[in-house]
Amino acid sequence: MYQLGDSDNYRLDDYDSAKSGNRFKVFGKGIVNVKPDTAEVVIGVITENVQLEVAQEENANITAQVINSIKSMGVLPEYIQTQNYNIRPNYDYIDGKQVFRGYEVSNYLKVIIRNIDFAGEIIDTAVKNGANTISGISFIVSDQTKHYYEALSLAVKDAQNKASVMESELKVNLNIIPIQINEQDKGNATPLVMTLKYVNESTPIEAGQNKITADIEAVFIYTQ
Repeated sequence: MYQLGDSDNYRLDDYDSAKSGNRFKVFGKGIVNVKPDTAEVVIGVITENVQLEVAQEENANITAQVINSIKSMGVLPEYIQTQNYNIRPNYDYIDGKQVFRGYEVSNYLKVIIRNIDFAGEIIDTAVKNGANTISGISFIVSDQTKHYYEALSLAVKDAQNKASVMESELKVNLNIIPIQINEQDKGNATPLVMTLKYVNESTPIEAGQNKITADIEAVFIYTQ
């Protein structure tokens, strides 16, 4: 097997092999499991009244109360963002006729929780203060770069291991250093997404682990 530091003759052989087409391509994959450190949750307030102004005012008051309550839990203002605000009329159907029931006002807030250990407590606090819908929680890794580099290193090793197996089976001499590496779709953490239908007084939130992946395509050359 060729190693770095061989003679100039090795480099010439290497060049000739590349020109003559003695090469093969393999794919390498690296996976790193990382515990998330940040949670994102959408907290909603929905109110309804036959008078639109009343429904809006009630929604505004409850939303403000929810925001103040989660701020008191340590969530910074810049981590609270209005995701959607909507007003719509609701109707009932009685004896085949459409009957106006009232106006529905909904306000959804995207909240970023940097201290993931308090995610359940922050959700409970929001619900206790008037939030009546939790659309979902996703757990993410805030700084993925170093973990992605680790996965990328594993992907290169995986490609080299595969190439070594092929070298052994084909009974050829392999240059273990690939002549070309193509990074595939850059890996991202696969978030765990949860949808909560209801929240009780001690909502258990388990972040689990996210997978950060890296995929490469590597081209190796060999001599017979």
